[in-house]
Amino acid sequence: MTFPYFRVSLVLCSFFCSLSPVSAQSPTVDQITSKWFQEERFLMADRNDDARLDRTELAAFPEEFVYFLDPRQLSWADQNRDGVLHFSEMMDARQSELNFRFQQERRAYQELVRSYPLLPQADTRYLKDHPELVTMLFGNLIWMLENAELARSVYEDPVWAARHPESMMALHRNLRWMAANPAKAKDLYRDRQVTQSLPELLAWRADHQDLIRRHPGPSQLTQLDFIHAGIRIRR
Repeated sequence: MTFPYFRVSLVLCSFFCSLSPVSAQSPTVDQITSKWFQEERFLMADRNDDARLDRTELAAFPEEFVYFLDPRQLSWADQNRDGVLHFSEMMDARQSELNFRFQQERRAYQELVRSYPLLPQADTRYLKDHPELVTMLFGNLIWMLENAELARSVYEDPVWAARHPESMMALHRNLRWMAANPAKAKDLYRDRQVTQSLPELLAWRADHQDLIRRHPGPSQLTQLDFIHAGIRIRR
């Protein structure tokens, strides 16, 4: 990933903020991670480094920018009506996007239950026998956070994971989950075969690893403002 003016300005801002007086209130790990996540997802999509996202750039990352792929939502977020999304506009639309994604993922889960009636009572064996279902579930932040132990029993099985790289790639693409679970993400990043199969995320992964090194904190972050308050997180 290159370092355009926009990225450099964010890096410098983070650096000088870290030099604030000790008496000033320091940001929490949650706040640092949330701010980083919003900046990185924007920079990840900004292929031409012009500090704006057009429809083509947004469409290249449908999992991350699904909210803005709806022309009505993009038009609403586009405050200056120039047809592209600026970082400040994305930040202003963040809460609406959060609500949109929450409702969408709830509906997606309900659709899966209609196709897999045993899903609400699923155990590890059932999931491992349905890798196509796991691939969809690993991309659903709500299910991942509400069924943390069950999900872990699947993705921490190295034999199963090696046999189903498509499921593991879906998990790596769930950037919200990866950012909210730094300890687990750190372990998952060791699987070079999966991460190298996702070239569009290599720079994001490197920056996330750097953030984890610089701000070691809890193994799971549960107060991030990109996690909806309606999600029942199971530790």
